[in-house]
Amino acid sequence: MNLLSQIFAGATALALIVVGLLEIFAHGDRRFYRIFLIKPEDVQAVRMWAMNIGAYNIAFALGIATGLWMLNFSGDAASGSAIVIFCCTAQVLLGIWLWITEKRLLTSAIGQALGPGLALVFYLIFR
Repeated sequence: MNLLSQIFAGATALALIVVGLLEIFAHGDRRFYRIFLIKPEDVQAVRMWAMNIGAYNIAFALGIATGLWMLNFSGDAASGSAIVIFCCTAQVLLGIWLWITEKRLLTSAIGQALGPGLALVFYLIFR
């Protein structure tokens, strides 16, 4: 996996951690309504879902970080690459699914899919 792919994968991991933490700790904050579309009266009803999605995002970030570590430091580059490719592919598909299920979240869907998509494109181009 080339350096450019690793940079976009690493940026994706960082973004997933930030978004995951926001989903867990700030899903009811009105400043993030554009991202989450959660109305104040619905915060308690969606709390469990928002917190679990936040945890999933952090788990994917840790998967990417583990794959990048394996790729660069463990001597098992093939396995590390496979983990990063899987996590990035999943994020691209989940970004598309986000847009399919909620058209108002197009910007969020692009944000979710763009970084990992670029990691995959650069991986395929510069193999």
